[in-house]
Amino acid sequence: MKKTRRTSRVGENVRDALVQILRTDIRDFDMGWSSISEVEVAPDLHYARVYVTGLKEEDTKATVEELRRVAGQVRHHLARRINLRYTPELDFRYDETAIRALRIETLLREVIPPNPPDEEEPDSEG
Repeated sequence: MKKTRRTSRVGENVRDALVQILRTDIRDFDMGWSSISEVEVAPDLHYARVYVTGLKEEDTKATVEELRRVAGQVRHHLARRINLRYTPELDFRYDETAIRALRIETLLREVIPPNPPDEEEPDSEG
């Protein structure tokens, strides 16, 4: 989705509202160790991708599935919290960014050996 200043600002507002909704308004829902990392909003503001990240991949994916199940209820609460002409349709997705970064870092550590400790320079006094 194309990012503009307006879509970024609306995305941040939607993200903040979703956090509050999931904390207080939706009962019988537990995010666990997952969190909403980013919300990308379409230029026409009719569609929003909500990225969810967490510590454990399996738990986070289960949370995303649960969010998809209650998306209509979340959207209803979102309409009350944000002041937009049209409440965006929500698409919850698992955010793999942290997992990918960890994998790349691990691969780089395997390929590039760690720097040896600095060897002490011999004394030039002798």
